Amino acid sequence: MLGDKQEQSAESGSTAIQAGRDVHYHGLSVTEVRDLCVLFLRNNFPELREEARRTAEEHVKSFANTLEQKLAIDAASIVLEKFREPDVQAAINDAVQASARKGAAANPAILSTLISERVARNTNDYKDIVLSEAVQVVPRLTGAQVALMSLVHFVTSVTIQKTPNVGALEGFGQVALRFSSPGFGLSESQKQHIQYAGAASVNNLLGGDIYDAYAKQGYAYLGFADGASLKTALASQAPSFAKLLDQFATDNLWTVQLTSVGQAIAIANISNFLGKLDYMIWLK
Repeated sequence: MLGDKQEQSAESGSTAIQAGRDVHYHGLSVTEVRDLCVLFLRNNFPELREEARRTAEEHVKSFANTLEQKLAIDAASIVLEKFREPDVQAAINDAVQASARKGAAANPAILSTLISERVARNTNDYKDIVLSEAVQVVPRLTGAQVALMSLVHFVTSVTIQKTPNVGALEGFGQVALRFSSPGFGLSESQKQHIQYAGAASVNNLLGGDIYDAYAKQGYAYLGFADGASLKTALASQAPSFAKLLDQFATDNLWTVQLTSVGQAIAIANISNFLGKLDYMIWLK
């Protein structure tokens, strides 16, 4: 079944608010956040050999730059004062340690998005807890595993509302392929590792017809009588979107049920491609 009342109205484009200088909200500046990342590195890795130290510093500086850019883009929706909170600084510390050890393999873009969302205005205690936990889990996942989780979330929990016709879904499908295709055909072992990391549960007894679910639930407004007719229309008018659903069916991704942490990670990844999603739709 598709998620009840878990719908996201998305636009094909998004607006980014750029900041040409440091942004202050009576808290830390963006530059101070970058310096904080370097400080955490030095506190956590004081005894590294010179070569390892240089590599770790390069990794952390790259992550800090990614975080700085993300904060500048999200400036209108965040409260930098929250960076003074111990839990927020602990989340940054977790991200810095993971980045120092693993570099790009720690998924720095997703870490930055999660931290930016952690200091957003629109929040509650539950969402804050989930986001902080997600920062710890992200570095334990591969990019392909995050892609699979993003595919699961997009297909089962995101509904594109008020499209004029089925062909209008093609643009969304093209973007979704970019963030999900690395996860196509992932092995059962890798799915089980997602479960081990705490981002999903895997139940191989689950199944269903995704086209039928779309026709009768999330996309019933398009007026298709059944899944077969919707599948035919998508194949001809929105082939990229159809490819997503076909892959979901081929891999039987009904078996992968995301936890709240898994949802947060998937939402962060999708937001980096499709535009900022409202986490509060799912994390409430």
